[in-house]
Amino acid sequence: MADNPDVLLTLKEGVQEVLNILTGLDLEYDPTLDRFRSITSCINRSLRTNALDHEWSYYSSLENIGLAVSGTRNAYLRGSVRPRLIGGDSIQLKADDRTVLWAYSMVRDENAKYEWRDGLWYTVVGSEIQFSRPFNLAEDGLDIWVPVMREPRRINLTIIPPAEDDPEGVATIDPLELEQKIDFDYPDIIIMRAAWEYAQSDPLYQPRVQTLEQRVKNMMYNLVERDDSHTDAPFLNEWSLPIQSSVNGGSSPTVIGTHPHADERDWRGRY
Repeated sequence: MADNPDVLLTLKEGVQEVLNILTGLDLEYDPTLDRFRSITSCINRSLRTNALDHEWSYYSSLENIGLAVSGTRNAYLRGSVRPRLIGGDSIQLKADDRTVLWAYSMVRDENAKYEWRDGLWYTVVGSEIQFSRPFNLAEDGLDIWVPVMREPRRINLTIIPPAEDDPEGVATIDPLELEQKIDFDYPDIIIMRAAWEYAQSDPLYQPRVQTLEQRVKNMMYNLVERDDSHTDAPFLNEWSLPIQSSVNGGSSPTVIGTHPHADERDWRGRY
């Protein structure tokens, strides 16, 4: 999680922001009361919903899932992450932090058709990664690095009840829990979603639901535009054509400098 103090919000600040959006006032709720917990639940739901609207690269990372073993063609991810299959995301087989081979994702039904080709492709079924062919001796012992996505971290809020022998005691909460960070690099969209969620269940704020929904959509579109404008478009598969016309009608091979996603046939059309 990027620790940028200029934009990060704690749980306590997040609840205050939601109240400010709904009321226009600088209000606070007691963390031990139901309304504070209700807004916290709305923030958690907003985090999960936000992760579905757009494949935010913020939750992406590379994970080492072990070593390639000659003769095998399967590997497995831990259950708390899922593979990232966006644009040109690919598995890397590395030796000493140097990428030796790339494996590109493909549709599951097509995987078997690539078994006899020298390149490497993969498909994902649940937490299992199925490669198009077994690893060979030259690939034995290489580190397998997989682009993965995690889910947003949930904000936990635990109410500590008063002691049984203290009839006048009050419930308390760990102050550190109020300092939990909202798990998104631009938390304003999470806060706006939480206000929209909360307004739908409170009769006092229901007249504002449509306005809040429009503000959520506008902010989301702006964030998507911000991310996409600084990201290359997904690569379209390239083929190495065997000829390149010249002025005199001659031809020459065109495999030099092709993109790594290109078909791996040589200029004679052989694999």
